Amino acid sequence: MTHPLAGWYLFWLGLATGACGLAMSAYRFVSPRWLKWLLWASGLLVMSRYLAMALLATGAQPPATWLLQRVWFASAVGLTFPGAVALDQLVRHPAMTPKKLLTRFSPFLLAYALVLLLGRIELESHPVIGARPRLVGWAVGVLACAHAAFILGMLGLGFLLAKKLPSTPIRLALAGLMAAYAYLGADGLLLAVGRWYPWPFLYSEILALLALWLAFDTAKQHPL
Repeated sequence: MTHPLAGWYLFWLGLATGACGLAMSAYRFVSPRWLKWLLWASGLLVMSRYLAMALLATGAQPPATWLLQRVWFASAVGLTFPGAVALDQLVRHPAMTPKKLLTRFSPFLLAYALVLLLGRIELESHPVIGARPRLVGWAVGVLACAHAAFILGMLGLGFLLAKKLPSTPIRLALAGLMAAYAYLGADGLLLAVGRWYPWPFLYSEILALLALWLAFDTAKQHPL
């Protein structure tokens, strides 16, 4: 890594990893236990993404392994599923159960799994981030559509429910969550279609992880 910005890239990767650990620390408040373990698994997926990014950036000849290429896109699951759970934890709608929430999320999980496991990937070289996997073919459209549908659905539902929440801390945490995911959605769509600059997605992911931590912590401290 000889580019002057390469060190900053690793710094932001470290910061993102720390933000992910902070968010995962708030997942311990969630019940039932199986939902908590799913959230922790999603956090580990996000951390594996940052590890893959660091390995691809620091290697003189980055290894084009199947695993490193796939986990680059792990945040598709690792950030969306916790976002849905965080929204539910804040709102506490009596009609929504953890099993029903998982069922509602399953179409997105299927789309993300298809992209992660079967999507065709090519490696691009970049002076700052080393090698960057890029989706090509049908996987680009599937990921972009799933990402847009999730973000729009989450934002729309969040804005509708915010009007009915009496707690100011809950409403503030929900507003932070909606803002972070709107930013994440914009960056995710740019990344999915291959339009990107050095590491904008790290900024939005860090904000999303911090918003997740705030949402889960607020739901614990101020239950409706």
